[in-house]
Amino acid sequence: MLERIKAYILKLFPMGVFAKHVATLMTGTVVAGLIGVIVMPILTRIYKPEDFGIFALYASLLGILTVIVCWRYELAIVLPEKDEDAANLLWVCIIICLGMGLVAFLLVFLFRTVIADLVNSPQLASWLWFLPLSLIAAGFFRLLNYWSTRRKHFKRLAVRQMTQSSVTAITQIGAGFLYPSVNAGGLIGGSIAGHLVATGRLGWQIKKDEGSFIRNALNKFDLERVVKRYKNFPIFDVWSALLNAASTMLPALLLGVFFSPVVVGYYALGYQILSAPMTILGASIAQVFFPRANEAKRCGKLDQLTLQIFKQLLAIGFVPILLLTIVAPDLFALVFGARWFAAGEYVRWLSVWLLFVFISSPLSNIYTIMEKQREGLIVNTVMFVSRLTVLIIGGLKGDAFFTIAIYGMTGAALWIFNCIYMQYLAGVSLINIFTTLLKQFLHGVPYALLPIFTYFLTQNSLAFVLGGVGAGTIFLTVQMFRIRKHHEFA
Repeated sequence: MLERIKAYILKLFPMGVFAKHVATLMTGTVVAGLIGVIVMPILTRIYKPEDFGIFALYASLLGILTVIVCWRYELAIVLPEKDEDAANLLWVCIIICLGMGLVAFLLVFLFRTVIADLVNSPQLASWLWFLPLSLIAAGFFRLLNYWSTRRKHFKRLAVRQMTQSSVTAITQIGAGFLYPSVNAGGLIGGSIAGHLVATGRLGWQIKKDEGSFIRNALNKFDLERVVKRYKNFPIFDVWSALLNAASTMLPALLLGVFFSPVVVGYYALGYQILSAPMTILGASIAQVFFPRANEAKRCGKLDQLTLQIFKQLLAIGFVPILLLTIVAPDLFALVFGARWFAAGEYVRWLSVWLLFVFISSPLSNIYTIMEKQREGLIVNTVMFVSRLTVLIIGGLKGDAFFTIAIYGMTGAALWIFNCIYMQYLAGVSLINIFTTLLKQFLHGVPYALLPIFTYFLTQNSLAFVLGGVGAGTIFLTVQMFRIRKHHEFA
């Protein structure tokens, strides 16, 4: 099965070594994603929306801290020409990560109750004790992740993804069945177990294969030199990343402040289901795109590679997102249970935003490659302030649905601009960008008509969902035919 998945991905991205690396990484992440999708209908029947809401609040706090846990020096591991410099950057990241774990412990010790009360979730306070441990595990994964990326050991990362997903799923389901009273703790505990086991396995593999080289490369003079050489990452990129992460994680936190964990739970499930498959693909391509784009810049071909990736990601994501937007509420009620209908309504307003987050995920490395961290900081500051403003406006209005709607529309507009601007930095012309967008829109409209016509003809929820599934099946069939035809004439 794994080889079949890898072969299919190779057909989607016929670009030689680049495709092989994407396929290797995605083989693991696709399997990991499938595990998450399969267990989700089970979890939504074991745990309540409130439990998912508390878990989302914990994950949001962790997500914001994780992007700055190494002060963004982990990104620089890919850049040096000499492996010795990269190894010293790895040591820099390890030191900073452990220090940030200590800082997180002090913050939890002093403010855990205040934080839990602020987001209307007193149950969260006791689980915040585990936040420093989660942060160190997540930080070590980030630095080991970029080291493996530099060394082009993508198989390690694929195995790590499958391990994390499997351990998380088994622990969450087991905790829910064996200890029903644990509530949100089952979801949080499963996530912690998955991170620890998977990151520990990745670290053991790197120590076994390259531990001696990394130890021998450690040099005080080189440590100081690489810290100064890549100082723009903590000076500029850390704030940009923090704002970007806060923009993504902020809704769960502010929905908790203004509403309740139940509303957070609806948002969290909708966001997770919508973003999970796109994160699998987008993160995998970003992992491989980073070093490939760095090479393309040196060869003067960054614009060609960037436009090619943009076209492929848009072609893959647009039609499925369009169909999901149409049938989401009925689909969520059918798959996850009637009490999750509202989560599907949220998805309708979040879909366009997350589509362009998916497309922009690999392209965001352009800010780093072009050393435009200052511009990236400005863009992310504007996005953060804008989305914070609309969330506060919606929260003060007291209408959760209205809040999600304006948040989704604002996010979509900002990420579309960001996607276009990053391509502009890479040298892609605006005409090529807008032509690609228009062609994809026209291509997607016919698929949307099938579920819409089905609904007007039957007025039946099940038939409506099946119409969307049918349109998606036709889309996948057409895509496979085009891929096969391309290879026949290549």
